[in-house]
Amino acid sequence: MPEGVIVDHALSETGEPSGLFTRVGGDQWEADFVVDPGEGAFTALRLDGGHCYRLHVAVSEVTAVARIGQVRSVLGSRPLPDSPITLRVRSTEPTWHGPDDIELGIGYGAGTDVLARLDGRYLSTEVAGGFTGRLVGMWTDSREVLVRRVRFAERRV
Repeated sequence: MPEGVIVDHALSETGEPSGLFTRVGGDQWEADFVVDPGEGAFTALRLDGGHCYRLHVAVSEVTAVARIGQVRSVLGSRPLPDSPITLRVRSTEPTWHGPDDIELGIGYGAGTDVLARLDGRYLSTEVAGGFTGRLVGMWTDSREVLVRRVRFAERRV
């Protein structure tokens, strides 16, 4: 059996996804989730179900999606490789007026194939409300997903 953690499809009592999440802070950071290819895995930076930027793994592709309130937009996609894939969410220097920019992409060693770069302010408590802060993590909506490795690195500026 391959090493890793199995994340199974389950909803919390509030109907939100349960999965593998951690709270993020700091100025700039990067989170990698290495998963086996297949349908139904998500990696996301989120405040709540109505405010999230995510990568969705489908049968043949990885898609970057933004949801801000009632608005949901598909931002880009790439073909899914046959081998385990690194889903990368990264906080970088802001290019707009937000506290940071968020990049969603596929990691290749030190490089990243960026599918989307978004203003991070829409996932801030200042704009979206709330008090819990951002969470980065992964969940599944249809099957068990083997998470082979998780890496989180924070960089203070």
